[in-house]
Amino acid sequence: MADEDNIHATLHPRNWPNQQGDDPPMHADDDRLGAHLTLPDSPLQRLLLTAGRLEAIQGMIRDWARAPLAGFLSVANERENVIVIHVASAAAHTQLRYRKQELLQILQERLKKPALRLEIKVRPASPLGAQK
Repeated sequence: MADEDNIHATLHPRNWPNQQGDDPPMHADDDRLGAHLTLPDSPLQRLLLTAGRLEAIQGMIRDWARAPLAGFLSVANERENVIVIHVASAAAHTQLRYRKQELLQILQERLKKPALRLEIKVRPASPLGAQK
């Protein structure tokens, strides 16, 4: 999986932007939670904002899809004007492919992004206890 499709990659210190401004720089080895929460541009703050947005988009998709299809869809990432959706099976992918234009139109309207595109990837759920 490419880093741009993996929101967790932003947590790695190599992906942190340089801190600028009046606040002292936060170092990658500063493990104190308070250090990450006090700076508005910290990677943790950005992650929390992104997670909230992805959760809202996930809710929109689940409301639209309804059971049983909704249980097979998960928002993996949002970048620029692309929402990446992981689908847990090929059968669910086929259903979504036939309804993709309808979902795209709803998301474009609700997110106020007329140039929005969907990227759909089949990514079966890992069995419990599976090693990566």
